[in-house]
Amino acid sequence: MEGILGWVKNYSMVVLLLTVLASAAAKKEYRRYIQLFVEIVWVITLVNPLLSALGKNGDLFEHISYDSFWQGLEGIKLDREKLDFLDEEYYLEYYERAIGADVKLLAENSGYEVLGTEVSLDEEYGVEQMELRVRRQQVEWVVIGEEAERAEREELLALRDKIAAYYQIGADKVWITE
Repeated sequence: MEGILGWVKNYSMVVLLLTVLASAAAKKEYRRYIQLFVEIVWVITLVNPLLSALGKNGDLFEHISYDSFWQGLEGIKLDREKLDFLDEEYYLEYYERAIGADVKLLAENSGYEVLGTEVSLDEEYGVEQMELRVRRQQVEWVVIGEEAERAEREELLALRDKIAAYYQIGADKVWITE
């Protein structure tokens, strides 16, 4: 009876520990790996007393290599770091597209049709460079020649300064071509 009670206590502790481990998984991608590990340990914990009763001496857990266990955990850690890196890349591209859409709205509100945008961010999500290809939505110029080109260029510079001020970056990081 004392052996059964000890086994129930040990099994309860293993279940509690593994439940905490399974619920501590930060991301869904890791949960299935941790769940597989938890199920293997549960099976070993359940089978261990049966093997002992059938004449196999010693604890089954002693036969599991300590090194292979820690190597498995190290592999999970490396997989997590890779996934975090990929997630970071995904978020970087997502923010670049979001900023591109936002810049497009700013240009359209200034009377330009946006033909394309390219935004590049650094690792800290700071704007490295923005490129816009625009054309005027409505032509309102009456003056022909250099005066019209100068006024048009001044409007593009004003749009560039507006975008730079909005994102609090240097105007040299914003390139607008028509």
